[in-house]
Amino acid sequence: MKFLLRIAAAIDALNAAIGRWMAWLIVFCTLISAIAATLRYALDWGSNALLEAQWFMFGLTFLFCSPWTLQEGGHVRIDILSSRLPPVARVWIDILGGLLFLLPVCLLIVVDSWSFSLIAYQTREASPNPGGLIWWPLKFAIPAAFGLLSLQGVSEIIKSVAVLTGDRALPEFKGGH
Repeated sequence: MKFLLRIAAAIDALNAAIGRWMAWLIVFCTLISAIAATLRYALDWGSNALLEAQWFMFGLTFLFCSPWTLQEGGHVRIDILSSRLPPVARVWIDILGGLLFLLPVCLLIVVDSWSFSLIAYQTREASPNPGGLIWWPLKFAIPAAFGLLSLQGVSEIIKSVAVLTGDRALPEFKGGH
């Protein structure tokens, strides 16, 4: 179990580092938004590339911060029932939810979006708008991010099993709002 916990710690470190780095895109997105608005209203000049850059940065932030959010327990939970359950039951819910829902859906999205990304690459997909950006490189972010989310799901399952085996303390459940 200690070996699996080291793997989980490595996955946690990877996703936390990526999440922290990608969160900075919100700052750049805000700056580009301010620049685009200033150019539009002050100089009556608009740019599709600036608008699309904002969309891309927001999408990348959402995709690549999701694994980190899962690690931190920040995803939405339905606590109406689970908050009334004992902590061990909540650990079992996390294990079964990861195995039956999170991992299958993530892996399905990875497989399906990989084909989607390859098609975008082969067609050199770009914006239909004048002055827009190329889109195909960003399509590869979808399988990459869901691959990382799958890894984080594996990490969470490992940590939950470690709780059941006594190799790790019970987690502090967040939420209940």
